[in-house]
Amino acid sequence: MSTVTDYFDPAKSFEAFTKYTPTEMFKSPQFKAMGDFYTKAREVGVDAMNRNVDLTMDWFKDAQKDAEALMKPEGEPAEYMKKAGEMAVASMNALPSRMFAYAEVAKKAQFDMLDTVLGAAQPALDAATPAPAKKTRKANGAA
Repeated sequence: MSTVTDYFDPAKSFEAFTKYTPTEMFKSPQFKAMGDFYTKAREVGVDAMNRNVDLTMDWFKDAQKDAEALMKPEGEPAEYMKKAGEMAVASMNALPSRMFAYAEVAKKAQFDMLDTVLGAAQPALDAATPAPAKKTRKANGAA
């Protein structure tokens, strides 16, 4: 091994990080809240990606069906051109609904991410706020 691979080895880097970092930090509620947030954010991203892949695969399957129909031999070039024109028109007519489906995936991912952020904010704030400040905040809210 060279010094470069030793230096950039993630396992060794993390081991060195934890060696000089108090392990109590990893048990803190703030660290757990941060980990939960990143887990939920990753789930939102992976879900959106999977839905986009499904939409794209459906689009490819439809294009494959069109291509197969277009590859069938025709007797006259005019018939072939007519079929190609009909497929182009159908494809252009389907385009807005396909784009709308992608927009719906993006909108859902944005709302899910917003819910994740808002859901993580309060527990993290509660965990980070000292007890006297919590009592003051509750007393001010009750007044």
